[in-house]
Amino acid sequence: IAKNMTRSKQNAVHMSVMDEVEVTELVEARKRLKPSFEAMGLKLSYLPFIIKAVSLSLREHPILNAELDLENERIIHKDHINIGIAVDTDDGLVVPVIRDADQLSIQELAARINDFSVRAPKRQLSLDELKGGTFSITSYGSIGGYFAVPVINYPQAAIFGIGRLTQKPVIKDGQIAIGNVLPISMSVDHRIVDGGEVARFLNQVLEYLKDPLLMLSVAPSDKGANHAV
Repeated sequence: IAKNMTRSKQNAVHMSVMDEVEVTELVEARKRLKPSFEAMGLKLSYLPFIIKAVSLSLREHPILNAELDLENERIIHKDHINIGIAVDTDDGLVVPVIRDADQLSIQELAARINDFSVRAPKRQLSLDELKGGTFSITSYGSIGGYFAVPVINYPQAAIFGIGRLTQKPVIKDGQIAIGNVLPISMSVDHRIVDGGEVARFLNQVLEYLKDPLLMLSVAPSDKGANHAV
């Protein structure tokens, strides 16, 4: 872990962005779905929705699902969206990978997360399950943080961080109301991604989180091999 963190800070040019999104509709959607998921033996957190929102947005903004090959002076665009999720264990941080996350349903994503959360602390994850990630998500808010500056899982182009969901005053239809606000942080390799594209990507992710029904209307995509430019 120490070597990977040092390599990331020494090689990637980190740029970080922070924002907030009002997610009352997401809170209600999770509340309605929880009983049916529990009946299937699945714990439903907000993470499956966030993975879905991020992975669908990566389709529209593929530069964030890429890596830089300096030796050959090219950027490699990944045609598979494999999301690494940071899992806290007694032995340190591990990042198992959910492959083709954009192709999976909320139920399938929840099942993968539940499985990893059970097996990771027991050291039961295989090496294959820890490889091949193209983008990472870390949920420091599950412990108590609000904003953070996550470290990129090098050589990936970016990492998305989730803070603690809180209730705060928000403006709705010109009136002050109590809203459910989710803080997010994102670090990108500025050699690969510029600020404008980061903003457009985040806007897409936040739109999905504001209105989770939008995620259900997106069709699966065809997959190919990696390509470089």
